[in-house]
Amino acid sequence: MLKPITFFYILLFGFLTVSCKNEAQDDKNLDVPNSANETTQTPLKRAPKKDLTPEDIAMLKSVMSRVMSDAQLKKFASYVVTAELANQLSNDEGPFTIFAPSNQAIELLTAERKKFYADPENKSKLDELLKSHIVVGNLDREALLQNIKENGKAKLKTLAGNTLTASKSGEAILITDGKKGSATVINNGTEASNGIVYVIDSVLNAN
Repeated sequence: MLKPITFFYILLFGFLTVSCKNEAQDDKNLDVPNSANETTQTPLKRAPKKDLTPEDIAMLKSVMSRVMSDAQLKKFASYVVTAELANQLSNDEGPFTIFAPSNQAIELLTAERKKFYADPENKSKLDELLKSHIVVGNLDREALLQNIKENGKAKLKTLAGNTLTASKSGEAILITDGKKGSATVINNGTEASNGIVYVIDSVLNAN
C-alpha cells in the first residue's frame, strides 16, 4: 500500500495543474460577452489557494522529490515507493547521500532478480538493497573528491549497515560495494534540502 506522502506529490501536482487551467479559462471568459448581453457578470469561481507549509516545501525539495523528478531514476523511484522508504527520504531526516542506479542499470538485472524484488514477500530484501545505496551524511562532489584525495579512498557507511568505497578512476568517481560490485557516478550530484542524489551506472550488491 502506498504511503500518504506518495499521494501528497500526486495530489499537489494535480491541484496546481487544475488551478492553472481554471485561472486561464476564467481570464478567457472575461473577454467574451454573454448571449443575453447582460451587464451584470456572474462572480467567478476560483479554486481555493493553498499556501505551502514549511513541511510541504521541505518535501518538494527533498532527496525523494529529486529522485522522482529525474527521468533517469523512474525505476529506482518505483522501488523506493514499493519498499515504503519514500516517507523517510521526504522529511527532514538525514541528510542522505543517494547513489541511485539508473533505469538502464536496473534493466540489466537478471530476470530472476527483478522477479525476486517484485515479490512482496521479499520486501525486506528490496529494502536492504535500496538502503545499501543510501549513505548517511551529505557528501557533495567537492566533499567526496576531497575525502578521496586526502585518504586515497573514502569509506561510506550506508543505511543497510554495509560500507561502500569511493575512489577515482581517471576523472570519474567509482563506487564499490565490497562484494565485487562496482559502479561509476555519471552525474555531478543533484542537491536537495536533506542531502544529494547521484546517478550511477550499475546496481550495487547487498544480498
